[in-house]
Amino acid sequence: MSTLLIKNAKNIITMDGQRNQYPGGSLYIEGQGIKAIGTELPYDTADRIIDARGHIVYPGLINTHHHLYQTFTRNIPLAQDCSLFDWLLTLYEIWRHLHPQDVYLSALVG
Repeated sequence: MSTLLIKNAKNIITMDGQRNQYPGGSLYIEGQGIKAIGTELPYDTADRIIDARGHIVYPGLINTHHHLYQTFTRNIPLAQDCSLFDWLLTLYEIWRHLHPQDVYLSALVG
């Protein structure tokens, strides 16, 4: 079973009942499950180690849907003040030609 240690996070934000936070904390994962979370974990080795210094960690939060690529097309004149269907027809034609770099840059803008 693979293991992962995410350490030195600026903060680990849990969404548990108490909304616990762990500034400077670490997170130890075995397989698909979180085995430990806190500021002084007994684990110092893992198959993979990520230094999260300067980053905030939200365990279990998975972004499965976003529209950041749309920041590059939000001011297209043909897509202003039209019905949803016309808006989609106009913008789908543009979005289908996007390249990974376009999505990356528009996400930075977003």
